[in-house]
Amino acid sequence: MNRLSTCLFTALIFISLASYAEKPPIKFGDVSLEDLKMTVYEADTSAPAVILCDYGYFNSADYSFTQITRIKILKKEGYILANKTFAPYHDAYVKGITFNLENGRIVESKLESRAIYTETIYGNLKRIRIAMPDIKAGSVIDIQFVFSGIPDVWEFQQEIPVKHSELILGTSHYISFRKTFSGFEPLKLNDEGRWIAENMPAFKTEPYISSSKNYLTRLEFDIYEIKYKTFYDGYTTTWESLCGHLDKNDYFGVPLHNSAYMNRVAKEIISKAKTDVEKLKMAHEFIKTNKWNKIESLYASESNLKWSLDKQSGNSADINLALVQLLDKLEFQVSPVLLSSRDNGFLSPANPSLSKLNYVIAKVNLYGEQLLMDATEENAPYGLLPERCLNLFGRLYDMNKSDLVELVADKKEKEIICYSLTLDDDLQLTGTMNFQRVDYAALDFRNKYKSFSGKDSYLENMLGEFPGLRIKSSKIENIDSIYLPAKDQYEIILKNGVDEINGKIYIFPMMLHRLTENPFKADSRKYPIDFIHKIEKVFSITINLPDNFEIISFPETIKMSLPDNSAYFLYQVSVLGRSIQFNYKFGINKTIFAADEYFDLREFYNQLVTKHAEPIILKRK
Repeated sequence: MNRLSTCLFTALIFISLASYAEKPPIKFGDVSLEDLKMTVYEADTSAPAVILCDYGYFNSADYSFTQITRIKILKKEGYILANKTFAPYHDAYVKGITFNLENGRIVESKLESRAIYTETIYGNLKRIRIAMPDIKAGSVIDIQFVFSGIPDVWEFQQEIPVKHSELILGTSHYISFRKTFSGFEPLKLNDEGRWIAENMPAFKTEPYISSSKNYLTRLEFDIYEIKYKTFYDGYTTTWESLCGHLDKNDYFGVPLHNSAYMNRVAKEIISKAKTDVEKLKMAHEFIKTNKWNKIESLYASESNLKWSLDKQSGNSADINLALVQLLDKLEFQVSPVLLSSRDNGFLSPANPSLSKLNYVIAKVNLYGEQLLMDATEENAPYGLLPERCLNLFGRLYDMNKSDLVELVADKKEKEIICYSLTLDDDLQLTGTMNFQRVDYAALDFRNKYKSFSGKDSYLENMLGEFPGLRIKSSKIENIDSIYLPAKDQYEIILKNGVDEINGKIYIFPMMLHRLTENPFKADSRKYPIDFIHKIEKVFSITINLPDNFEIISFPETIKMSLPDNSAYFLYQVSVLGRSIQFNYKFGINKTIFAADEYFDLREFYNQLVTKHAEPIILKRK
């Protein structure tokens, strides 16, 4: 959401900005035959598409920003680029043309109004989505987007190659901007008010990465301050001044302070709850009766939160600001926490930024400890933050002292898995399979289970994931009891868990959970490894053997850990009479590993894959 444009639109009616008069590198609708004939981008032959030019220019005469983007579609995988969503802006419009070369003739297909979809965010702020027509391999797309203001961010690098990217932004005596540059790839030109990138490589994602926005080469903008004669306003000079602006905002501070409608609910909770913990739970559950519409936002959708909640649904700000209101009515010490969600990238630790903020949660002091709360997740207990909120740190909403607030999970993704199986002469494994899931593992399981129409649908999907598995009976507990571990138990027959080759019988102890490849395949790593939260998995497997089977060999016990026990696993197989006992423990105790720790982590996973590949070997007597 473009908060920067909102501020500028109201504050700069009387301000004149200087602008550049550089020759534009592109003209909308003027596509060359050479671009249409291109079949491959030589700098990256694997690219499904390439941005031939991305040009942005601020016109101070009418206070408009124009962006022209030209994209060459090279492969079917690039068709998705014909569907584009623009960040919300005031007074925005878009036009587009698809160019195709047919029998040596250039054919144009214009973007029609029926393929332009507009969604109101709040007030006259709207989000626009488009679907370009007649897309095929070889197409060239021109899109022109015009709006009032300047963008929050300009991305020189994207997930496809960019041949040329240029941004021109005039300077002013009356308004100053904070420009935050990030990325690993250099620019060709970095002049005051003009930036150019050429032949920018496609951003290549890596396993366990936080957000590409943390590493793309890009510029982010915020209003720093506005000066005009006797008028002065420091928008983001400090976090405190930023909070002051939010306090006056019709979709943040104004609805936050209008909380009388919560009196009745608070009174009812107080009459029923015996402890502060019970109050928190009841408040959390009440707010969760309003369904999250999957829109992440710093701002409420209405100027009165009651109007949103009357609809029984809302964006993340509608829900979490209402939670703050209710907790305040229950006499908790509570404050909003401003943050950038995980997909939106890290909040700068040095620079106050209004444009970067896109989410808000609640901070409560309970018995002298800080508790962070979010009420958007139906299946989460009150003390478990959604993964989208775990993004290093946010800022306390406070006009006097806006402190850093750590957004690091204090809970794990924890699973305990137990098998008790018997091998028969037909090499089938029969027995039970039990799971107990806690915290993030429980949340993931509940979300997945409830995404299906019912138990039968869930089990059908499970059988599709594990060929050879048959389920004779099942029991799933605590799906709706979110403060208890989620438990699921199965009576199973596993038909393909054992192989017989040249008279030898092979059993892989990890069964359905075997890790067959290392997720860290690259020889080097640019970016930190981010596991989001800590992980703990415990396996206990018993396999009872028939009398006519004997053990030839089984894997040796191994215990391995990285420095400071940041990652560890224990792999242990033992024989007790006619039973094989397998115990396995795996854990990640550090959520973020630096890039220079990559080689140790990759080798750790190499050892893990190797161990998972070691079978128990049997033969018939």
